Amino acid sequence: MKEKMMNNLAFDLGASSGKIHVSDYDGKKLSLKGIHRFDNGAVETEGSLYWDFPMILEQYKEGILIALSEYPSLSSVGVDSFCNDFSLIGNQGELLIPVRSYRDPRTIRNEESIYARMSKEELYSISGNQIAPFNTLMQLAAMQIEGQGGLLKDARQLLLLPDLLAYFLTGECYTERTLASVTQMYDHGSRDWSDEVLGRFGIERRIFAPLIDAGSFAGETSAAAFDGGDIWQALRGGAVLGRDDIHTSTIFSLPKGLRVCAVPGHDTATAFMAAQADENTLVISGGTWMLVGCETKNPVISDFGFRHNIANEGGIDGRHRLIRNLMGFWILQEVHREFDSENVEWDFDSIKEAAEKLPSFKWLFDVDLPEFYSPGDMRRKISNLCMKTYGSAPETPAEFTASVCESLAFKARWAMEKLEKLAGRRFERVNIIGGASKNGFLAQIIADVTGLPALCGPSDASALGNIMFQLMAFGELADVSEGRNLIRKSVPLTHYEPKAVSQAGEAYERFIKTFSL
Repeated sequence: MKEKMMNNLAFDLGASSGKIHVSDYDGKKLSLKGIHRFDNGAVETEGSLYWDFPMILEQYKEGILIALSEYPSLSSVGVDSFCNDFSLIGNQGELLIPVRSYRDPRTIRNEESIYARMSKEELYSISGNQIAPFNTLMQLAAMQIEGQGGLLKDARQLLLLPDLLAYFLTGECYTERTLASVTQMYDHGSRDWSDEVLGRFGIERRIFAPLIDAGSFAGETSAAAFDGGDIWQALRGGAVLGRDDIHTSTIFSLPKGLRVCAVPGHDTATAFMAAQADENTLVISGGTWMLVGCETKNPVISDFGFRHNIANEGGIDGRHRLIRNLMGFWILQEVHREFDSENVEWDFDSIKEAAEKLPSFKWLFDVDLPEFYSPGDMRRKISNLCMKTYGSAPETPAEFTASVCESLAFKARWAMEKLEKLAGRRFERVNIIGGASKNGFLAQIIADVTGLPALCGPSDASALGNIMFQLMAFGELADVSEGRNLIRKSVPLTHYEPKAVSQAGEAYERFIKTFSL
């Protein structure tokens, strides 16, 4: 007799792509099937960067409909995404503003005025968040400074992107708690929005949705959610992005009653929940960003953490995350985009093979320099720095790939050393998760430069963590530990042992000295 399957859908929205997976769970093992994928990216209009939110919604709906055609008994949906970006909901349920990208330059041009209201040190002491231009607080403060504060007055609710996407299924407004913890407006002590931060920036608490915990039901699909009328009537981004022909009926023709679960909204949080980690494991989640971190029972907020910009992010079951955010594969994505615009062939597997044959550690650089944050001219930025530092620079796709991957691995070791000091422990292994886990070239460099064995996988960590919390909402899993055990039994993992440790160690010392780290 065939055992009954439970099917759940995970929508994992990244800065470069959106992916929809459906899981099969038979009570013993879990498998994922990718059923829909689309490209994503910020759109530049009149000097500002936006997400094509209407397109994302269309693809979201299409993926759900594809899933329902193949899995008519689909149990639930969960959404995770990059953090910090948001929109405002008006009194009729409409969007008041388009969704700006966290890379939009408005926060950088207003940094001085923003930190005049509350210093970096004080913000860190309350929120424990990294000091970065993309934080939600920075975006809201920049809105006020640039004359858009009235939009906050008009708003009924502010919804962060993952919860905004869930809202368009259910009509329910909420903010998942671990997602709130990375906005720079959350107080870990009270486990609520910080009245001190909101008060200093003149942001009304009423616009923030109630906080709910991951692993719970947030609502279900409802055709009545948008009776207030055409949701696009005040979406300025519709016209800005040339999408003013979109209407409610073309997007939200979904069946009633499909349950929507609250999962950790930040894709880093869902990925870390799926990691094969214990207190002696360093976790590296690699994608557009590279997150180097570990789990702690409580936040660790100190002057050392502030000086090295180590973030505290909320977790489940006492699994807080200490995270050092590195620039990540965004750099290589931009390099790829530039080569692609010149019709230069880019087969990543072939390029990695070529990169492995190059001399090691020839063009190392600090991936976190400010010039690498903004899009455009990435090859020129890298070349200028390498010419200044080494008198030569990468030119081919393989040379750029080697330079970026090696530099990421070396900066990851730097982050590891800072985390060890802050958390008071020595790591014994590395678990590489996300897209980076499929990059054996990078994994071997990380093993060599850290001197630690590297365990690679799961590659779809965010989707698996998303599914894990849906199963917890249904009572199929008791907690994160049980979920991790399920993933360990279900997903093949790859091991890399350190090899060229001495050579990598010597290069690391030169790297630290060259960039004064």
